[in-house]
Amino acid sequence: MKDVLATGYPSLDYIAHVSHLPEVGQTAILRSLPDEPEFGGCGANVAAALATLGFSTGLAMILGDDDQGDAYMRHLAASGINADNVIRLAGERTSRSTLYFDPDYQHTDFFFAGAADAWQGALELVAPEQYRYALLTVGPLGYNRQFAQQVRAAGVPLVWGMKPDIHAFTPGAIRDLMAASSYVVMNHIEARYVLDAMGSKTLETCLSDVTRGIVVTQGAADSVVITHEGRKMAPCVRVDTIVDPTGAGDGFMAGFLAGLLRGCSPETGARLGAVIASFVLEKLGCQTNLPTWEQAMARYAQHFGPFETPNKFETSDREVEA
Repeated sequence: MKDVLATGYPSLDYIAHVSHLPEVGQTAILRSLPDEPEFGGCGANVAAALATLGFSTGLAMILGDDDQGDAYMRHLAASGINADNVIRLAGERTSRSTLYFDPDYQHTDFFFAGAADAWQGALELVAPEQYRYALLTVGPLGYNRQFAQQVRAAGVPLVWGMKPDIHAFTPGAIRDLMAASSYVVMNHIEARYVLDAMGSKTLETCLSDVTRGIVVTQGAADSVVITHEGRKMAPCVRVDTIVDPTGAGDGFMAGFLAGLLRGCSPETGARLGAVIASFVLEKLGCQTNLPTWEQAMARYAQHFGPFETPNKFETSDREVEA
């Protein structure tokens, strides 16, 4: 079986550094200007990180039929990511982002959805039952609803990476996805958005027979792992110099999924997520400094001790040898 089928907006990221983030009517100084875009997009970032770690991944997303879409397809092939579920939309341009970072790593992001938001129709996923997990990240609402329904119908556990995008995740969609997801990963700001949508005071009340775990990241602070067994903390991994925080959350998600795929507890998965995120922080671009499994294990051992893998683990109702 393959490991993870991920979905979400693709993105070609143009990343610039500026003197400050200007208010309306102000001028900021560009400290750096990109010559070429970096490959990005939440689902693609996670798939690329998992592929570098040695897992088998696929992407379900929408590209234009432009040169940028061609470049992205070549990138997926070079990364070993299955593209059977990538849709190419004729006459449309591939999604892209322009991001501006100030010296404190605060940023603004201008996103052009292009082909992804232009797509309409009935989704027909290719062989979703071949995957052990499905990952849903920020993307077109109609597409994401169909993706979640089809992977769940195929018996594939759904992991949801929350983003505070009111167009991608309406309150109704949040309630539906929470009910359908085995695990949910979000940051502390997104957690407040989820609680409002759910009408809940605590995330513990969002757990169910289906939803087995919720992870809340807190930037440079410890992550909170919430399961039916209670709350546990997973420390972050600090780096000496942050070069680019773009995609660090996706690195965390990749590590968390890698832990689940190895049969570990959500708490161990969150520790591994912090390790993968630390690599992403060290270089410009979301997919430019992804570690191999050996590199990740060396850094994990440095911060948390030896990584222990159970002999067997369960994915939904499937028992698999580790």
